[in-house]
Amino acid sequence: MSPFAQFLRTVRQRRGLKQKDVADLLGYEQSYLSALERSVKGPPRHDFLSRLVRGLKLTPAERSELNDALRLSRRQIVLPANAPQEEYALIRALEPQLGNLSEQQIALIQIALSLPMSTASDHEQHAHFACARER
Repeated sequence: MSPFAQFLRTVRQRRGLKQKDVADLLGYEQSYLSALERSVKGPPRHDFLSRLVRGLKLTPAERSELNDALRLSRRQIVLPANAPQEEYALIRALEPQLGNLSEQQIALIQIALSLPMSTASDHEQHAHFACARER
């Protein structure tokens, strides 16, 4: 379930509302709201979000939660033009695994991403060690 789907379900439940109630309040079909809560549909467009904020009278804290959930729920990744080939390869290797990663795999990836950024000399040392291993 996406962070947006979880947010939508949580905020609806906090108010003691059924999906049909929220759908009617916002002017959408209940099936659309259900699809959003199940992550079948990606994050909605601005019109839905505006209606959600007004219709459910989201507090400033809830609006902040909503913004965080939307940011985390983006489904597309855009690599910077200057990304090295290794990053392209990494994304392509990771892509078919998404949705099936174990908790341990996710934890290991998060640990790797928390390591300090390497410098150019680190890259040169890595290349030197890689060449030395091949000999």
